[in-house]
Amino acid sequence: MKTDTLKKSLLDYAIKGKLTAKFRRENSELSAFDELEIYNDKIKQKRKNLEKELKTLEFKLKKASTRHCETSAGSRGKTSEAVQGVAEAGFFSNPQTKHELKSQIQSLKKEITKCKEITPLNLSESPFTIPNSWAWVKLGDICEIVSGGTPSRDKIEYWHNGTIPWVKIADVKNNVVNQTQEFITELGLENSSAKIFKKGTLLYTIFATLGETAILNIDAATNQAIAALIETYDYDTKFLMYCLMSMKDYVNSLGRGVAQNNINQTMLKNFTIPLPPLCEQQEIVKKLDLLVSLANDFAITKENLKRIEKRIEKRIEKSLLKLALEGSLSKLYRRSSPTLCAFDEISTYNDEIKQKRKDLEKEFKKCEKEFKLEKDKDKKALCKSQIQMLKKELTKCKEITPLNLSEAPFTIPNSWAWVKLGDICEMKKGPFGSAITKDMFIPNGNNAVKIYEQKNAIQKSETLGEYYISLEHFEKLKQFEVFENDIIVSCAGTIGEIFRIPKNAPKGIINQALMKIKLVNEEWIPYFMIFFDFLIKQKSQENSKGSAIKNIPPLDILKNFSIPLPPLQEQEYITQILDTLFTLKKGLRVD
Repeated sequence: MKTDTLKKSLLDYAIKGKLTAKFRRENSELSAFDELEIYNDKIKQKRKNLEKELKTLEFKLKKASTRHCETSAGSRGKTSEAVQGVAEAGFFSNPQTKHELKSQIQSLKKEITKCKEITPLNLSESPFTIPNSWAWVKLGDICEIVSGGTPSRDKIEYWHNGTIPWVKIADVKNNVVNQTQEFITELGLENSSAKIFKKGTLLYTIFATLGETAILNIDAATNQAIAALIETYDYDTKFLMYCLMSMKDYVNSLGRGVAQNNINQTMLKNFTIPLPPLCEQQEIVKKLDLLVSLANDFAITKENLKRIEKRIEKRIEKSLLKLALEGSLSKLYRRSSPTLCAFDEISTYNDEIKQKRKDLEKEFKKCEKEFKLEKDKDKKALCKSQIQMLKKELTKCKEITPLNLSEAPFTIPNSWAWVKLGDICEMKKGPFGSAITKDMFIPNGNNAVKIYEQKNAIQKSETLGEYYISLEHFEKLKQFEVFENDIIVSCAGTIGEIFRIPKNAPKGIINQALMKIKLVNEEWIPYFMIFFDFLIKQKSQENSKGSAIKNIPPLDILKNFSIPLPPLQEQEYITQILDTLFTLKKGLRVD
């Protein structure tokens, strides 16, 4: 199971009460409904006290206004001794005192509006089943939701030398905010909708990147993409964080229905939250802290195992290829097929090449004779073209000479032959970088020719890439054209990655970062693909030691690489065995 999936499952179990079944059995007297009832009683009493205080202040303000009017009008009415005393003290006539009274009244009214009782939801279709001792509540009923703001970027004084940490989405990671990338000034705070939230406040992202949570480990302001959840009911902040984390998929589905991928405060306030008794919330947090920590440790261990596995895989692969190159993997096959011999096959190939050369030379002489005798200009040009083509074909008619190595790289079976890489294939590197320029590129279409890039070799695909040139430019670069069964090789950076051009691949040329290889015998391709991949990487690394930039060796070095060549049928057997072993090796991977 993937770590993220494991964490998601743990959160899902936790908010459904499945992690704390034993705790509930041992603490059956606990009930969220009872705690809500106690809270509501306290709220009622608090509201009653605030309303009483409000009436007192309103009475004082009214009296102050009345006395002020009487004094201003020069009223001759008599006042009580107590009121007269207050008046003499300047209470009713002091504008500052009246202003303070009004301010206190406004503050009390605001506090009274916050005195809301929590009504557990009676959900006929609840999101999921929760224990009987838990209650469903609206998020907005248990906390005040406030978003931040961004001071104007045009005002340097709002940002320069700022000391107030200012949280943006990039700072909300790993469920805690210890520091911020940016700071604002007191002036920036005063002239924007930004607010300072206390350490311990739960933050929740509501714009673009939805549903990320973090607890402030410092006092800080936030931007408008982050909502602060300020506790009004006595809950465990970390429990609420875990609860909201479990809802991330749901929140993202809400955001996808909005053009800018966001949710508003009203939507957030209406989230339905499962609320356990406080002690059970704390128990859930304790268990989840442990389990999530173990899951994170597991993820780290898993990544370490993957790195170790990758190194082991490479060693296994290298060992298997070495055994195959030395003939150890096909010992039994040679015993069962003792008549097979690479030298005989090379001899047969050379005889065919000699005959082909003989036929081409005969055709060449015939064309030369016709060229001398031909008077028609067009026919003469055609003869000249045929002569050029025949010359080219004749240069390819090379026999393979088995090497008589006194110091062979390693011992191979007697039925195998050492040959030069340049004897069994044609190699051509891509054009100089200056040969293909940006102004040559055209959109893909009927007359567009593809440019094969390194990623085609690295990712083993003929369809990747977005660069094309015209047929006119292609004609000038035709020597770099690739055909079916050509092998392209990445030559710089990620060196030695190879790809066989399949049938019906797009017509195209290689770029400067590739090399193309054409084997003289296409039946050797599967064997060649395996061992060229191994040898070219090994030799390239040796060739690039001490160099910051890794490049494939020059062609003159490549052509002189010594290759162990088994008989064709043994090549086929070796590739089958290696395919099977590599498949088994993949089955040992850590998921």
